[in-house]
Amino acid sequence: MKYLSITSILMLFICSCSKEDNEPINFGNMITTSGLNFVPEVLNCNVGDTIFFELGVTHNAVEVSEVNYNANNSTPIENGFELSFGESNYIVVEESKTHYYVCTPHLPSMKARIIVH
Repeated sequence: MKYLSITSILMLFICSCSKEDNEPINFGNMITTSGLNFVPEVLNCNVGDTIFFELGVTHNAVEVSEVNYNANNSTPIENGFELSFGESNYIVVEESKTHYYVCTPHLPSMKARIIVH
């Protein structure tokens, strides 16, 4: 039996919704890695925007709580996003809030935020 990952299901949902509704998706939000940094370190965007990640092979991105972010702890939050080492993928932000995320092996220096308005 073949299973789809949450990311695959999300991608199918986004593609089918955007085609049926003819609504544009904002493709201007990209997060990459450079050295031991996420670029940009702070990304401001709007509810419904698509955020693209292009991670280097030695980097992952794990969403954490604000408390864990401030404590340099990489414990993921429930239902948060998690991208594997070297993964190129995207998420869609669905509510106005701040997403805190880290690169697990490169804490405390490699962490960033997505601020959704």
